[in-house]
Order: sequence, then C-alpha cells, then structure tokens
Amino acid sequence: MQTPSLPSRIDPWRLTAEGGRLEGALALAALPRLVAELNRTDGMASVALVASVDRQGVRFIKGAVRTEVELVCQRCLGPLRLALDVTVSLGLVRSEAEADRLPEEYEPLVVPEGIIHVADLVEDELLLALPRIPRHDDVRDCEANGYRAPDRVEQNQPFATLASLLRDSQRSH
Repeated sequence: MQTPSLPSRIDPWRLTAEGGRLEGALALAALPRLVAELNRTDGMASVALVASVDRQGVRFIKGAVRTEVELVCQRCLGPLRLALDVTVSLGLVRSEAEADRLPEEYEPLVVPEGIIHVADLVEDELLLALPRIPRHDDVRDCEANGYRAPDRVEQNQPFATLASLLRDSQRSH
C-alpha cells in the first residue's frame, strides 16, 4: 500500500473550518533546517493530523509526526539513532496577542492570513523534538564507538590530577 503524499501548502483557517485531515509521508531530505542537524538524511516522516474547531471556538491542528533520525552523539561522535514520536497540538492564532489567550493544551501557530507550507510545519515540530545535546542513553553504546569513560576517581576528585602535577613540580625544584 502506497503512503499518500501530503499537499505542499495549505490554508490552515480553511482546513480547520472544513474539519480536514493531513495524512501522508514527507522525505526528511526535503526539510533543510532539519537536515542540517542530521548525520544521515534518508528516511521519511509519517504525518497524521486533523484540523477542526473545539467547543471553545479555538481552531486547532492535532495529531502526530513520527520518524527515525540519525544524529551524531556528542559524547562519542558516533551515530545515534533516535525515534521521534511527536504529539502535535497547535492552536491557530492571527497574532502574538491572541497566542497569550490560547488554552494551555495548545501551542500557538501564528498564521495572520492564508497559506502555510506543510513541510515547514512538520519541520518545526521535528526540530523542537530533537535533544539539545544528542547522546547515547547508555555509555556502553559510546564505548562501542571507541569512547573511553573517565575514571571514577577523576570524576569524584576533579583537581586530583592538578594536585599531582603540583607535587611533581615541587619535587623537581
């Protein structure tokens, strides 16, 4: 079964008024700001979003964006595979002032008028889901990439090496 393609642009105000859906896949390589953060650019993002108006009259876009990305671990500089399962809950607003009045369940999506690019919307959500400092959860994964964890003594006594250097320099005088 082929994954449906997403439209390149939408009018979110119209989409929410009509109770529309966005379902499909988007190539990671088509997301330039995300690509700049990745170690590899192959892969697809799966997008499943619904748009509507809630009981309070808030126009919203909710759903999920899922993908797997490869980053560079900042501890060992090896590849780090990371599954991203992003929950999307956006409330449409026309200005920053309206954003302050949104219920807490929504993140603001400021769209003064008209058209937005679906790729930009998906890319923003994925960028926000990336860790600030990508690292393997388990240091053993880093060790498999040649990383050597600091000795425990050094961690507990950060100035121990400095003290030994000082003693050595005093002996040589």
